[in-house]
Amino acid sequence: MLRYFIRRIMLLLITLLILNLIAFGLDRYQNGGVVPEHGNVIFLFGQFVWDNLHGQLGVSPVSGHEVMHDILRVFPATLELCFASFIISLIIGIPLGAVCGLFRRHWIRRVIISLTMVGYSIPVFWLAILFVMNFSLDLGWFPVAGRFNPLLYIPHVTGFSLIDAFLMPAQIRHVAVMSVLHHLALPALVLAILPTTEVIRQLSSAMTKVMQENYIKAAALKGLSKSEIVFRHALRNTLPNIFPTLGLQFGSVLTMAMVTETVFSWPGIGQWLINAVYQHDYVAIRGGMLVVASFVICATVLTDLFTAMTYPIRRKEIYEQLK
Repeated sequence: MLRYFIRRIMLLLITLLILNLIAFGLDRYQNGGVVPEHGNVIFLFGQFVWDNLHGQLGVSPVSGHEVMHDILRVFPATLELCFASFIISLIIGIPLGAVCGLFRRHWIRRVIISLTMVGYSIPVFWLAILFVMNFSLDLGWFPVAGRFNPLLYIPHVTGFSLIDAFLMPAQIRHVAVMSVLHHLALPALVLAILPTTEVIRQLSSAMTKVMQENYIKAAALKGLSKSEIVFRHALRNTLPNIFPTLGLQFGSVLTMAMVTETVFSWPGIGQWLINAVYQHDYVAIRGGMLVVASFVICATVLTDLFTAMTYPIRRKEIYEQLK
């Protein structure tokens, strides 16, 4: 297991180094490939990596702000949207995936799988526009844009609007929290479509295999009800299967969050990067993409390591690979 951990950490470091090399090459290309007289390319690349490790991503020539300062201001909004979408995907996907695995030859499974394929195939930007037109403009159930009511003032403490709303004084806390949840619901629901379909697919496949295991048959012979078998035995052994999948899906969800933010005017890093593209702010684009890519890579590797530590079957697979 230690050898596997070392391999994954080394792969993480090499990937981050290659990512910095690409960003450095684009930076040199933007500067016309000019190398200052006081240093060579290797020295400049080392200095570039050192500055990135210390959060010195440059100063935006458009806004005049430190790029890292702007990223820390907008990135929590994107993470909040992604975390909310994952929570919704688990709330919806786990029961539907369990039903699919439980009723393997029932029409309910075919209906759920068909809806899953439709949800997976629908473009996110089209679904976001459709939701805004129907639930915001026509029915008026949800706000069109923003993170909370513009008449409210929620101080930027952590950057996560829900946490900042809980930190407000008691007399307006409830109003602030409800406003944040009201604004968060629709974009999070749109963004939850992809991870929900993946949770349903993975859980359905794992549940189908688990229900054929001997200990499930033994539980049925003991007289346990179907609900007890599912919740006490089957789900407990199938749920760990979906967490590595969610970790791998984080990059896709983060990418789709950038599109969703544009439709809902969500002040996250996606909208910030698109504005930087419109303004030809190459320093902000380079810094933003470097931070986002590094975050996705680290999240993927850490999810894999966490699964290896907590899931015995995954550890068994690792031992077999290392033989």
